[in-house]
Amino acid sequence: MKANIGLETLLKAPRVIKNSFLTDFQESKEEPVKDVKYTDLERKYISGLQKRIEEAKTNRDQPHQEFDGLDYLSYWLANERGANTMLQSKKNKEDVAFQSGTLATKMFAILASYQGLNLEPDITAFNEKQIVVNRLGNAMEEIMYKVGMVENDEEWKMVRQFEMVKHGFVFIEDAWKEPWSVNKKVTSGFYGNVKGAKWTTVREKEKGMPKRRIVPGPAVYLGDLSKYMMEDQPYIFTVETMDWVDAERIYGNWERWDSVSKEKRRFSGIVGQEMVANSWRLLGELKAGKVEKIVYQDKPNNEIQIILNGVLMLPTGYPLTAISPDGEYTIVQQNLEPIRHNFAYGKSFIFKNKNLVAVLDEMMKLAVLKTQKSFLPPYLNLSGRALSRTMFMPGKLTRGVSKGEIAPITDKEAQGVTNSELTMIQEVTRFIDRRTVSQTFAGSQESEGGKVTATQIIELQRQARLMMGLLTLAASLLEKKLADKRLAILISKWFDPIDKVMDEARGVLKNKYRTTSNERMIDGEGMGMRMIIPTDGNMPNAKDLMAEEDQMSEKIGMPIRIIMLNPQEAKSAKMTWVTNVNPKDKKSSELSKMMFEKMINDAIALGLNLNMDYVGQRFAQVWEEDPSKLIAAVMPQQGMMPPQGGQQGGVQAPKVSPQIKVPGQGQQASALR
Repeated sequence: MKANIGLETLLKAPRVIKNSFLTDFQESKEEPVKDVKYTDLERKYISGLQKRIEEAKTNRDQPHQEFDGLDYLSYWLANERGANTMLQSKKNKEDVAFQSGTLATKMFAILASYQGLNLEPDITAFNEKQIVVNRLGNAMEEIMYKVGMVENDEEWKMVRQFEMVKHGFVFIEDAWKEPWSVNKKVTSGFYGNVKGAKWTTVREKEKGMPKRRIVPGPAVYLGDLSKYMMEDQPYIFTVETMDWVDAERIYGNWERWDSVSKEKRRFSGIVGQEMVANSWRLLGELKAGKVEKIVYQDKPNNEIQIILNGVLMLPTGYPLTAISPDGEYTIVQQNLEPIRHNFAYGKSFIFKNKNLVAVLDEMMKLAVLKTQKSFLPPYLNLSGRALSRTMFMPGKLTRGVSKGEIAPITDKEAQGVTNSELTMIQEVTRFIDRRTVSQTFAGSQESEGGKVTATQIIELQRQARLMMGLLTLAASLLEKKLADKRLAILISKWFDPIDKVMDEARGVLKNKYRTTSNERMIDGEGMGMRMIIPTDGNMPNAKDLMAEEDQMSEKIGMPIRIIMLNPQEAKSAKMTWVTNVNPKDKKSSELSKMMFEKMINDAIALGLNLNMDYVGQRFAQVWEEDPSKLIAAVMPQQGMMPPQGGQQGGVQAPKVSPQIKVPGQGQQASALR
């Protein structure tokens, strides 16, 4: 729905649209708020809700043995400091401020290995007879891929994996968003003029899209810390602060917004009734212009509640399924490594190895001190006069000092780092490599005598991935949980009509749905496009669909594949959906290139009759090229017969290496050297 709003209307209705610069010049004073009239049943519910929230906060923020005796926030901050190589303040003036950054290097090596994996979900749909419906599964994969591209999920995938490795767990919220935007169109005047400039302001609702966001760990509270799986939690809630203007844009038209106070109200005097009296804040005092937002979710009772500065914004018992179609929590949790089967949080990579790296850092600090000591060793001043320490600097001439008046404490003060100390540092470094990932896997050279070849690096990376099986499993489980959540949201919302259009042939209005198109590799035809087209009409048969594909291919100039489906069939509750994420190397990774080359060479050595059309297509995919442009034609060598399964004329056909003609060259090249 659209509405034209002039400047006068804009100022009179600030809760509909408010410019942030206008609020900056408004007087900062508390506007009168309306008291919320709760019923006796609501008062009882609110008291129980407040108790639940406060108990969860107390239980989480106390010290835990699983965090080495630290409380949750201290544990979280320690991981932040370790991952970002933050220098600690020096306790003594003589101390060396030093951090090796070993943990950060190892952590980013793990993240780099994640980027070489294909973690795209494989979706399968089964009908009520448990028969696979391939087109539905393929269609949802394409839609999910396109939505991920729109929200830049490739980069956010790296960020959420970074959070998981850093803290040992990560919380991701996925929900359907329909944001409002303010569009302005200039009607008179031009850019740079003040007088005579006029414009119209239109507030319009954008098309809905699913949106993921990382929820910071300190903002999430779990109802029972003994439940490992998020879906087993009795309740969860998040607590975050937001600007008053942003909160007003979202909730300004809600019924109880007038009861949300900018300031903390007076204490009610009755313990457990502060929320009822609108005098309660979980985070305590807030800065001016801030709103404390609590989102409470109770899966067993199928309810959700939003609390703004202590005011309940939804009816008590409002259904969670209205926000989360699958009835699960809107937040997905994934742990990196389990600490215990009955503890909700996972073990951080940083915290797991911090003690060992701390030993290395301490030894490096001492090595720096010994090096400094060898440059300026401590001396005994026996002259009885005050001498400047600059006299020990290179090239410095000092007068009036006799021999023997300045003497080192011992003859070993200038020896620096010894071989045994250096060997110990190297041994600790190797031990850290064995416990985490090797330097070669991280991209550094660790061999003592020579260089490491590319093949050795690839093999070390392959072996390291086997050792990192649990870490890789955590990354794949995270993507699977997110895919399950995203799938439920898309099935519920994506296939809703977005408009009505006139059917010229029948003279009636028909629903218009979202269409999806992605560039994909079309078997045997090179790079093309795959389209998902929902329709309420009759589904075309295979012959008509192929004719439409050919027509569109000729018009667009690239091969087209179309998947047509019925929106109601996709939204059917009788469908069973199965999501699987199988972590494997991307087709263009160095390991995939090496394995592909080995496979082809082994096949040639065995004299197998290869399908060169398919080999050429796979060759181009591995090297991220378009096969229709890279490969011209497959031709046998002149004067040689193609391999046959038997003998011809009593003579066995010779084994011939398959040949590929590369465009732009006058000679033929073998498939792979």
